[in-house]
Amino acid sequence: MRKRTIVILAIVWMVVLVAGVSSAVTMAVCGVLGSQSQLPASTTYQVDAQQYGMIERYERLEQVRRQLEENYYRELDTQELVLGAVRGMLAAVEDPYTFYYTPEEMEEAAQQNLGLYQGVGLLIASDKAGYVRVLRVFQDSPAWAAGVRAGDRVLEVDGQAVSGETQQTLEEAISRMQVAQGELLRLTLQRDDEILTLGMTPSTVQMARVECQVLQGQVGYIALYEFVGDDVEGFRQAMDQLSAQGVKKVILDLRSNPGGRLDDVVEIADLLMGEGLIVYTVDRYGQRSEYFSDGQMWDVELAVLVNDMSASASEILAAALQDAGRAVIVGEQTFGKGIVQTQITFREDGAGMQLTTASYYTPSGRSIHGVGVTPDIQVEMDEENFSGTLSLEQDPQLRAAWQVLMD
Repeated sequence: MRKRTIVILAIVWMVVLVAGVSSAVTMAVCGVLGSQSQLPASTTYQVDAQQYGMIERYERLEQVRRQLEENYYRELDTQELVLGAVRGMLAAVEDPYTFYYTPEEMEEAAQQNLGLYQGVGLLIASDKAGYVRVLRVFQDSPAWAAGVRAGDRVLEVDGQAVSGETQQTLEEAISRMQVAQGELLRLTLQRDDEILTLGMTPSTVQMARVECQVLQGQVGYIALYEFVGDDVEGFRQAMDQLSAQGVKKVILDLRSNPGGRLDDVVEIADLLMGEGLIVYTVDRYGQRSEYFSDGQMWDVELAVLVNDMSASASEILAAALQDAGRAVIVGEQTFGKGIVQTQITFREDGAGMQLTTASYYTPSGRSIHGVGVTPDIQVEMDEENFSGTLSLEQDPQLRAAWQVLMD
């Protein structure tokens, strides 16, 4: 293998930077350069052509870093420069679902996935117009008590404008909402044509991903809010609870469910479908991965509610049930997120990254990315008269799904 000679001390910072970008590269480079501290300043070191090519690709980063360190008018934090470079690399992909987590952000995400967190009790996401939109207000939370409703758009947090145009601006909005327990948080919201400013103080909030009840006519109702945390166990418990009450018809509400874990949606789909393909994914190399359900299923009639904020895993489930003829889909065209992300944790410090790794397709071969799932029965929500509570009288989508099952 052809070797090249380089001066090692000129690339030390660059190697640190690469360590934040790719764990595979980190292992390769650090394996070669791991003994640098024992070498005198004049020592040269042998690396192979592939490793040297990598160093050349990142040379400009080192040049910029050196100029900042030597000539910027004030002293800079090297770690902040590294973090900025890493975030910048991922931002250059121009994919809102590809981004970096600091160790603290990874820990916070893990805690929220467990269902317990300090906050005001809101589930928010970016909508297609680039606004920060409330997907769910957790019952008995500070936001619930303050009067925040699902569907509200968050315009300002403590007087500062926020945006959902990118993942970074959404994360900034979320960060601003995370005030200390006991402090007052003020949100400026848009609800239809009305602008509201509501105050609330954070507390410990328990997030249940599944809720169920029996509606008029012995129709079961299951609301599934996210495909993370206690979702699978909660769904099984809801099935058991409704079955014990003799329910044979069920409305599954996936409205404003932003998605979650692929494994979780496959497991829930397996409970609802007969034997068959649930979804398949294809990566950049054309490798196809298929996910199947077995022959056992919950023997009930199904109607599924969706809207324009039902995304990702929600669309996988709705499309699979639709393709299999297992459920009637009711509501609005879904969000249209037909790509799969993988989360990677860097073991050195607990930081991580998320990146898009594949596209997914429905059992019939449909790609819903940028398109969404088209309901069998399309019903628009009457936002003006919708109170945010579960009501056959005030919720036209719920009423339409209920009517399908009663006919």
